[in-house]
Amino acid sequence: MRRILILLIGLTLTLAGIQPASAKSALTPVDLGTLGGNFSSAFDLNNRLQVVGFSQTASGAFHAFLWQDGEMTDVDSGAGTFSRANAINRQGQIAGIRETASGEFQAVLWNADAVTELGTLGGSESNAFDINDKGQVVGYSQDISGNFRAFLWEAGAMMDLGTLGGCCSVANGINRQGQVVGFSTTEAGETHPFLWEAGVMIDLGTLGGGGSGANAINSGAQVVGQSTTEAGLVHAFLWEAGVMTDLGTLGGPFSSALSINRQGHVAGVSDGQAFLWQAGQMIALEGLGGFFSRANSINDRGQVVGQSTLASGESHATLWR
Repeated sequence: MRRILILLIGLTLTLAGIQPASAKSALTPVDLGTLGGNFSSAFDLNNRLQVVGFSQTASGAFHAFLWQDGEMTDVDSGAGTFSRANAINRQGQIAGIRETASGEFQAVLWNADAVTELGTLGGSESNAFDINDKGQVVGYSQDISGNFRAFLWEAGAMMDLGTLGGCCSVANGINRQGQVVGFSTTEAGETHPFLWEAGVMIDLGTLGGGGSGANAINSGAQVVGQSTTEAGLVHAFLWEAGVMTDLGTLGGPFSSALSINRQGHVAGVSDGQAFLWQAGQMIALEGLGGFFSRANSINDRGQVVGQSTLASGESHATLWR
């Protein structure tokens, strides 16, 4: 599971006439390498250019990594066969997921040399997707009934954020003010994006179809994600002040907005290619020579991370700068 959408009740706007951009970005892709295997993917970065994600090791396990100053290090070499770093804040605290000694998967917080298991809401599984500069963490956890529920963790306690009337919810992003976004099932069984603030979860609607979700929110309460349109396509969106804008695609039927920085620049993926959206234009990001790329996060300096395939077919964590 990784990041999804956001909108506001009854206020949706699909911009007509958005044309896919053919322009290429001036950002240069940098191969961040791996931990010894043939796969890696970067999920987040901060303004200090510390990058986190996960990578296959020489033994074939998949471990969380931290990349900085040109070097990729294993964040959790003591873990089992799997760990993944999903987000990093300004202080270098890292949120993610790891396999426990009992073989379960639980949300964790890496802080310097300390690892804190965040627990669950009563079930056996949890995952942390984002962390803000206050150290507040969001993600999902199984409850005692086995349903997935969005959570907010702070000061050692995990809180269930509820749902939009259905059984399940997932929190994908949190900003500096503690506003949380994600997606939830509704009473009607659809999946809608939500904005949670001060104990209240708001349904943000869709672009006309039944499935949508919010992936990220910036300090200006601009939200990005993806939504099904009336035509049944899935498009990236930007939501701001009650209005949802369709960001279009790079020419095909699919796009998803995965991150937004303070300036309102958006990073994501469209039809198998990483993109940067700004000033009304979606721009394709050059990859590492292969067929697929994906932009997972953008910081306030306009640097982007994600993954890209090489001509050899391997997929590596990638920094665009």
